[in-house]
Amino acid sequence: MRFSVGIPTFNQAEYLVETIESLLQQTRPPDEIVISDHYSTDGTAEIIRRYAGKVRGVQPPPGVNLTGQYNFTLTSQTGDWITLLSSDDVARPNFCEVLERGAMRQPDAVLVRTGWENIDAAGKTVSTNYMLSVPKVEQPPATLISQKNGPKVSFAAFALKREAYMKSGPILGSLESLADWGLFLQMAPFGSFVYEHELISGYRVGHDGDKFRRRLGMWIRDEERIFREVIPAAAERCGMADTAWIMEAAGANFQRYLSAASKEFTPQERGEIVPLFQSWAGMVGGKAMLERFRAGETIETPATLLERAKSLLRPLAQGVLGRLRR
Repeated sequence: MRFSVGIPTFNQAEYLVETIESLLQQTRPPDEIVISDHYSTDGTAEIIRRYAGKVRGVQPPPGVNLTGQYNFTLTSQTGDWITLLSSDDVARPNFCEVLERGAMRQPDAVLVRTGWENIDAAGKTVSTNYMLSVPKVEQPPATLISQKNGPKVSFAAFALKREAYMKSGPILGSLESLADWGLFLQMAPFGSFVYEHELISGYRVGHDGDKFRRRLGMWIRDEERIFREVIPAAAERCGMADTAWIMEAAGANFQRYLSAASKEFTPQERGEIVPLFQSWAGMVGGKAMLERFRAGETIETPATLLERAKSLLRPLAQGVLGRLRR
């Protein structure tokens, strides 16, 4: 099996060397490291030249968005199994070994997912994250339904069978920010998702500001695109006749976003936010809820007793597993 790692990057030279070095120090070295530089101006090109012979530098078409960068990086890789690793993240020494092991575990596997650590700007571990709610092997259509409210895969800890990705087609090009979720959804009809219960990477968090305020508009537009286009197409490929659950999930996510926004934005700020939600509200029958939000009401997200128990127990379980791992 040939295993490739792709690194999409733009102006992250301060972290890129650490990312490359982490891939050169693997227990099972990758067969290929492809760095897709979107015309950085910060010294990234010099770093790629410095590692000539160990990495291959490529450049996407000028002006592509995030999704275009991801699609270009994925198709530029030639391995049997491929992955993406952000240029500010770090691969643990077992990164390739564990992902390859997962790929070989199940004959029809098309995606492998594992645990990861969140790290801060200095590389210090902030939290450990095991995927406690996913099975060792998951088959379609469960691979799709389990992701109806968000990705059940970490962007810092996954690998894809290249052949299956090529069959699934490129990630929906209009997605602005949630391209990873779109990718994992479109892979769902093509085979098994395998979970390996190990930590293999460090996902850098907290160093790039308030994402919620900065990206809210993009996220809302992407949620609509995913529920109108990506999930229905994947459900059709899964042969699912009953798709009422798609709009139910869209409505639940609409309420979840409004709940988060009602805690983040003051009543005085909400007038500028409401237009972002109007199309989504019309899609899911949420206009009355949106008006309550506009009026200053705090929108709550109902939680079942099981969900409340999970929210209490999950951090404890993650902490115990993290300490055992260390």
